[in-house]
Amino acid sequence: MLIIAHRGASGVAPENTLAAVRRAWALGADGVEIDIRLTRDGVPVCSHDARTGRLSDVDSAIAELTLEELKRIDVGDWKDPAYAGEPIPTLEEILATVPPRKTLLIEVKDVPAHDLVRALNPILTRHRKFIAERQVYFMSFFPDLLWSLQGHFPDLTLLLLAEKLNRVPPKIPPQVPSDALPVHGIGFSHQLDIPAPTLDALARAGAILAVWTENDPTRRDFWEKAGFDFLITDWPERFIGQPS
Repeated sequence: MLIIAHRGASGVAPENTLAAVRRAWALGADGVEIDIRLTRDGVPVCSHDARTGRLSDVDSAIAELTLEELKRIDVGDWKDPAYAGEPIPTLEEILATVPPRKTLLIEVKDVPAHDLVRALNPILTRHRKFIAERQVYFMSFFPDLLWSLQGHFPDLTLLLLAEKLNRVPPKIPPQVPSDALPVHGIGFSHQLDIPAPTLDALARAGAILAVWTENDPTRRDFWEKAGFDFLITDWPERFIGQPS
């Protein structure tokens, strides 16, 4: 089971920044999870929230700002003065940090599908090797976005995020992707009590399984024995070096 740093090593560093991502790689995390949205000029940038207010003293909608305007906003100082001046990075800037054989999980937030496809097309063309070697995965709570990505980029590996069990088909198909579950796997909230038959069926279907956001290292064995591939955590340092 791979240990994935949630929004980078966000327990210590400001989430979804280059500082958090680089800290995760330095710690030895197997991968990093980030969130992406689009600026007004169509650039994929790393932010969980639709607005900048929670992480800065400027409360603006990311979709209403150009990249140049967004880059002026400090999203590091709220976490620690040591990170003052840290800007919101672009997806391209994050991809440039990914070491060989490491993993990047990209959660797509609620953005228009046609704008997303247009924005990602040149980026995925330039970084085709990441896709071919399954270093990059795309995830979303929004099935329509995933289906659109699959239609335009058939080589992508896609995960459906589930915070409720009713988002999972009651009958798991024999193999995924399929018409009933047209993704390669599912990312479950750590708060869900997932029935064993569901996990068994997903395992038999070859589904990739991820759990988020698990910060209790004593739960590592539970998820690993349940067959999960990725454990996403704010605190990768609590899990790295622990017995697997």
